Parts: sequence; C-alpha cells; structure tokens
Amino acid sequence: MTLDSTADLEKAIAERPRRPARWSLAGRIEAAVCVPLHEGARGVEIWAIKRPDRLRHHAREIAFPGGKPDPGDQDLLATALRETEEELGIPRDQMRVLGALSPVPTATSRFTLNPFVVEVARHAVAEPAADEVAVLIRMLVADFFAGRVSYRAIDLGGYQSPIFDFEAGSMYGASAHVMEEILLIYGEVLGLRMPAPVLTEEIPWQ
Repeated sequence: MTLDSTADLEKAIAERPRRPARWSLAGRIEAAVCVPLHEGARGVEIWAIKRPDRLRHHAREIAFPGGKPDPGDQDLLATALRETEEELGIPRDQMRVLGALSPVPTATSRFTLNPFVVEVARHAVAEPAADEVAVLIRMLVADFFAGRVSYRAIDLGGYQSPIFDFEAGSMYGASAHVMEEILLIYGEVLGLRMPAPVLTEEIPWQ
C-alpha cells in the first residue's frame, strides 16, 4: 500500500458526502486537527499522538495533533497546520492538504474537532515537542484492514462510537470517529473493507 493513490484519495475526500448529523455542534469551541499520512519504509502510516499527563484538557488521550485557533490564524486549516508544525516539528511546506473530514464534538470537553487530512513529505522527519507529545504513534494503514489493530465499538443507540486499541493506549471519542472516517474513505479508494468492530460495553471516557 503506497501513497500513489493520493490524487484518488483527495478526490474521494472532496466528493464524500458529510455524515448525517448525529449530534449538535451548537455552543461548542472550535478546534482543528491534522490527520497526517506518511509513506515510510513499511508503507503508508497514519500518525497520532499521546498527550502528556499534565495537560489541562485531554491529558493522556490518544489524538491527532491540533488545538484551538490563535488570533493570527487565518482559518481552522491554518490552526491545524500551525499546531501540527509546533507539536510534531514538521514544517508547513512539508505537508500537503488533501481535504477536510466531518467535524466531530468531543465527549469530555466542549470542543468540536475540525479535521484536515495532510500528506507529509516522504523525507520529513518528525521531532515531537516533549511538552505537547508523550508518544508519536505511527500506524500502518494496512494493519487496520488486515485486522491487526483492535477495533471495538460502543452501541450508543443511534450510532456506534468506535475505539481503536494500540500499545500506547486506546483512541476513542471524537478522534476515533475521525480515524474511522479516513479509514472508510481509504477503503473506498483501494477497494478494501474494514473488519466489523467488536461490540463492547466499556465506555473509556467515563
């Protein structure tokens, strides 16, 4: 699996209908994240981070790099790119934006995540900021489709909330919804299907 299909992925993101409204976004604080894709020696990876213990919001959670807008940010995309540059040490000119995914509210705070998929240049080297990132997690896209990543879900009535389990911990809530969406789009482009999630009653954010 390579990023040779980047143009198809970009097209699929642009043409994919936004998800039906499952939740209200009214009254929430806007935040933005990048979903970094990088082709390394093992294949295409999706990068995520584990937050440090001392953060005020979302400490120890596995998430995508991002945060709240600064006054100098032109828009939410600028916020996502700036935060990723600061947190992962990847210069902005080494990230190519492929498109936006559906906004998702967080379960443990009043934020709404606005995700942007970016292709990180092959030669880019991540240098995570220790005060922002406890662990940089590099996940092979192929492992999700091969069933090598634990994929669970909680049935919340109107929809299922996904959970992905990694060595560093579990990704759940808004970040997991973002992860699930990019994987579904990737699957459409490559003609692959994700294994069905295993239903669980464990609610990680409670």
